[in-house]
Amino acid sequence: MCTAVSDHGCCHLFGRTLDIECSYGEVATVTPRNFRLDFLHEKSVLTHPAIMGIACIRHDVPLYYDAINETGLAVAGLNFPSNAVYHAPKCGMHNVASFELIPWILSQCETLPKAIKLLQSTNITGDCVSAEMPATPLHWIIADKTGAVTVESVASGLAIYENPFGVLTNNPTFPYHQTNIANFMHLDSRPSQNNLCPKLEITSYSRGMGALGLPGDFSSSSRFVRAVFAKNHTACANTERSAVGRFFHVMDSVCVPSGCVKTDEDKDVRTVYTSCANTDTFTYYFTTYSNRRIRAVHVRDARLDTRELLSFPLQDDEDILYLEPS
Repeated sequence: MCTAVSDHGCCHLFGRTLDIECSYGEVATVTPRNFRLDFLHEKSVLTHPAIMGIACIRHDVPLYYDAINETGLAVAGLNFPSNAVYHAPKCGMHNVASFELIPWILSQCETLPKAIKLLQSTNITGDCVSAEMPATPLHWIIADKTGAVTVESVASGLAIYENPFGVLTNNPTFPYHQTNIANFMHLDSRPSQNNLCPKLEITSYSRGMGALGLPGDFSSSSRFVRAVFAKNHTACANTERSAVGRFFHVMDSVCVPSGCVKTDEDKDVRTVYTSCANTDTFTYYFTTYSNRRIRAVHVRDARLDTRELLSFPLQDDEDILYLEPS
């Protein structure tokens, strides 16, 4: 369970929620320009744009959940069980394991059109990180300030869909979400109008009735609709700070409180973290389940030229400011 959003206002913001039942030791991670990126079937990339996001690091390999590069491109991988199909390596194609796709794209592409062109010759394989970490079924949203696409590796091959909503959740496939959204095109943040029987005087008994029917459950299709609604109706902001605050409020509409969703094994799912990256300034903001204070990573040029990964703990302890009387 996850939700990703790409939003264009006074700056391009991109982020996601990670909704799972446990933590895998994820940390905010910067892959500097000279960190060697090795791929199972492709040549290593020795120099590249710096990459920043949240990752699980295994054997000095950053397994990114979502990330941006310093040229303004962003990618997030979201759970896509029962639909994702990875393929054996194919001749004449770039063969990239699913866990390699984010650094593969962000290390070689500065813009969304370049990412699309690279993807058109890319085959996603089902190679595992290790015997203990099988390939996770994923689909991806890729975005920059010009737009967004959804990428799905399915039985017929790699599908690339233009994503005008700038939103992605989980199953079913993206074409379903495109169709399903029409069921909610009547939703509005303004007061509801009496279209039922205009000759009678019927008045609303509450504010917010224009959005009557907005789904409130935590299913992927409902979160998709709710994220689209919140993104398009939340008041605009004109500074980076206010835009970041606005973005986190949008993401609040799809966050999962622990215990409201359970796995088949009766484990509690929760929003482990929420991210918001400003791709214009290469700044990565995040909150965690138990610490809702917004924290930011903004690395200066000198450290971006190193060869070692930079990591920052998420600090998941609740941060409460106790006020003293004036």
